[in-house]
Amino acid sequence: MENIWMIATFILLITLIIFIIYHIYYRKNIKHITKQLEEIINIKDTNQLLTVLARQKDITSLVNILNNQLNENRLSSIQIKRLNKNFRDSITNISHDLRTPLTTAGGYVQMLQSDVTEEERQEYLAIVLERQNTVKKLLEQLFEYVRIESGEIVYERVPIDAKNIFIDILAMYYDDFFKKGQEPTVIFPKNPCIIKGDEQGLKRIFSNILFNAITHGSGDYRFEIQETDGYTFTFSNLSESMTKDDLNYIFDRFYTKDKSRNKKTTGLGLSIAKEIVKQLDGKIDAYYCNGRFSISVSFPKSEKFTS
Repeated sequence: MENIWMIATFILLITLIIFIIYHIYYRKNIKHITKQLEEIINIKDTNQLLTVLARQKDITSLVNILNNQLNENRLSSIQIKRLNKNFRDSITNISHDLRTPLTTAGGYVQMLQSDVTEEERQEYLAIVLERQNTVKKLLEQLFEYVRIESGEIVYERVPIDAKNIFIDILAMYYDDFFKKGQEPTVIFPKNPCIIKGDEQGLKRIFSNILFNAITHGSGDYRFEIQETDGYTFTFSNLSESMTKDDLNYIFDRFYTKDKSRNKKTTGLGLSIAKEIVKQLDGKIDAYYCNGRFSISVSFPKSEKFTS
């Protein structure tokens, strides 16, 4: 009986020691985590994560949850900073694109009020009207982009021949190519290119990409439709050299490779094209290789017309 009592006492003593040790490390872990949290909160931009002094199951689970939350908060903070920077850049670009033509127009209006010849009057008036149209175009594209991005403009998804729409838009730009002394190479399949799309949306996509090609391209224009699992429309032309960053940002709103922004483009055309392509379940990409810049737009075939 005495042996049993000694064994029980020994077990109880060992249990008490283990409990005390566990409690001590538990308190140390809590203090350690609290101190780390205070440091992280004070430093703010640190990438530090929480650690434990001893691997206690409940404490370790808590630390894992807190570390996941810290990572999410950091990612959110980075995204917010990026959005704020993009917003500031957008406001700067809008201000520049509005101020430049308005300032120029204002200068010519003042000159019109002075003693000028009739020939000069007509010339200055034409410049004022041209600057007015530039501002009008910017505001229209800005308004269109906001409506598309917010989902206010909803595009239909009906079977439509994208090839015919592309040919119609290409014909609209014939005079622009003629003025540049260029004859585009056009390669189309004989059969219709039926996709589920929206006529006005497709017209805007093709028109914006063609306008970009004419404005920034330097010749040897090539337009091709390839049939694979779907249809891929490729717009290609000679171009000044482009960096990887140019290609990464080419579809961002207000982005333009012309840092001086003297080519009278808003930097919204390709952004609008990308948003519409996305709404029509398509894919748009930009490439640069051996002096040629290319944009490809792909759409799946319409199931109704797939052979």
